[in-house]
Amino acid sequence: MKKAFSLVEISIVLFMLTAVLFAVVPFSISNIKQAKLTAEWKSYMEQVSYSFETLDEYKKINNLDKKSSIERLMHYLDAKPLIDKNELRNYKYKMLNGNFYQKMNLDKFDDIYIDVDKKLIGVEYSSDNKKIATIWTDLNGVKKPNIVGKDIFIYEIGNDFVSPYGKELKIEAVKSDCSRYGTGMTCSQFYIIGGDLK
Repeated sequence: MKKAFSLVEISIVLFMLTAVLFAVVPFSISNIKQAKLTAEWKSYMEQVSYSFETLDEYKKINNLDKKSSIERLMHYLDAKPLIDKNELRNYKYKMLNGNFYQKMNLDKFDDIYIDVDKKLIGVEYSSDNKKIATIWTDLNGVKKPNIVGKDIFIYEIGNDFVSPYGKELKIEAVKSDCSRYGTGMTCSQFYIIGGDLK
């Protein structure tokens, strides 16, 4: 004769399954969101590279300074200068390691753009003759998580190159920075070469 499970035994099994589910599901959702942002970053970087090639051709015909070069690039990326900077008054971001910034420091950027998809694009012009600017792009705009290496990615524009931030570094340094102990700035390069955030 088979013995039936008691109500206590069934309750314990259900409790354990629920606990496992609550432990795994948020992690899975987080991984799915990160995978989506990583894919979006790779796609956006391809768009930037294509726009840069167009800019390069345009520059051969027209003599452009750094600011004019970025203005033209932003035109190709369908981004316009952010006129109302009040949109950023509550904007806060963190580095990947959790270092927190009270607000996006508007003084950090020489220009801020916003594109049709509401991506925020901060431009820091370079004093280096070979480099035009370092560009920070928040793929979500003001929406969270606003974390460098998760939804904020950085690339550099030179006179004859465009590259994700950290491209010149060794893979070990890039991988280390794109971890919970790093700034996340080199995640731009890490994801392009196929790495993923653990």
